[in-house]
Amino acid sequence: MSFRYLLKYRNFDFYTCSFLALSFFLLFYIIFMCTSAEAIDKTSDDLNLEFEIPGVEKKSYEFRLELKSLETIRGLNKDSTLFLQKHPDGHDDKILYKTDLDIKLEARYYAKITRFYGRLKENLAYNDEESWENNLKTEELYVSFQPSPSIGIDAGKKVLKWGKGYAWNPVAFFSRPKDLDDPDLTLEGYYVFSGDFIKSMQGPIKTFALTPVILPVSGNINDEWGSDREILFGGKAYFFAYDTDLDFMFLLGNEINDRIGLSFSKNISTNFEIHGEAAIVFDYTKHLTDKQGKGIEKKYDAKDFLLGIRYLSARDTTYILEYYRNGQGYTEYEIKDYFSFIQAGYDSYINSQNMGDMLAGRMYGSRYYNKQTVMRDYLYLKVSHNEPFDIVYLTPSLTCIYNINDTSGSIAPQITYSPITNLEFDLKTIFLFGEDNTEYGEKLHDYKVVVSLKYYF
Repeated sequence: MSFRYLLKYRNFDFYTCSFLALSFFLLFYIIFMCTSAEAIDKTSDDLNLEFEIPGVEKKSYEFRLELKSLETIRGLNKDSTLFLQKHPDGHDDKILYKTDLDIKLEARYYAKITRFYGRLKENLAYNDEESWENNLKTEELYVSFQPSPSIGIDAGKKVLKWGKGYAWNPVAFFSRPKDLDDPDLTLEGYYVFSGDFIKSMQGPIKTFALTPVILPVSGNINDEWGSDREILFGGKAYFFAYDTDLDFMFLLGNEINDRIGLSFSKNISTNFEIHGEAAIVFDYTKHLTDKQGKGIEKKYDAKDFLLGIRYLSARDTTYILEYYRNGQGYTEYEIKDYFSFIQAGYDSYINSQNMGDMLAGRMYGSRYYNKQTVMRDYLYLKVSHNEPFDIVYLTPSLTCIYNINDTSGSIAPQITYSPITNLEFDLKTIFLFGEDNTEYGEKLHDYKVVVSLKYYF
């Protein structure tokens, strides 16, 4: 694949890359400003612009404050290997409680062609093991320049929402993974430089958009991508053709696995939509362990894809169904070897008080295994109904996540109710099911109840 060798001569130092990045954006700006100016000159003679538009005063700023209180109840699965891994000496409680108080501030400021946007989140959490914790996080903070309606340049910490999937987005190369328990939660962004050029056309392709992205990496900026100084390059090309949204994207860098992807979305009818994504991660290295704790590496081109539908029935019921193939995930036998290694390490600790294998299992878990969507094939189904029995502002829903490989999963009924404006009450329960040595059957807890109250203005 030519993308794999596209940056064959890309061993520049940090400052050279920064200069090239700035030059690229200046060139991008100049070319398309000239294009926009030419289009205006061609059309201005044919239009009669001598009319008055009533003035509408627009605020130069916007604020939104959200206060949210959550109470989470978890029932520990004391027979699971992950419980033995975390609590080899046992735990006195069967049920754990956690209280979260979230404050989220969102602000926008407009000044001619410039826009500032920020979203900060403060979390106060209390549980039986760690008492009170405080975590202040800047989820997004960036400045946008829009010299014309078709051109935009952004700089700062930003979430790039790539992909069409609801629960998973394998082509969201510059984004953190969603929380499967609540895919609608806002995410924390990365520090990037990005641009947007949008062009409307006649013919089969109605709209074209180009989004180049530059992500700098150092010890203090975007250090999740590595500790060495580096510049990552990526981009997305969007087409609206034949009533279909199409995206083509890529990500390239010295210290990461290059990847390419595409996504699409099409409305079959006004209430029925299909969408999909596909991505290839080149030279991906999978880290795994056998039953004895011997580390193994497998290198290959990982292929991820997603296919889904969204349907709104005549009774105002919404169905979201998605199939996700995780090419970087573990097989059923690979995950069983990991659980067997945990069990063997626990037995060794009980018999000889030797923590060696236990610590090695924890290391593998924290780095590779103990995460959501750890295996290969999944189904996601969410069914929600708006205002049943004519109860205004009530929305019940049911979500199911099913691991096709080991037939484990979760079922989550939920009720959301807004009795008054800007106040939302939510009750969600999550029940896990699965046999021994399966993903959900070996989770640390076997059920969870989340009660939340949110007020925003």
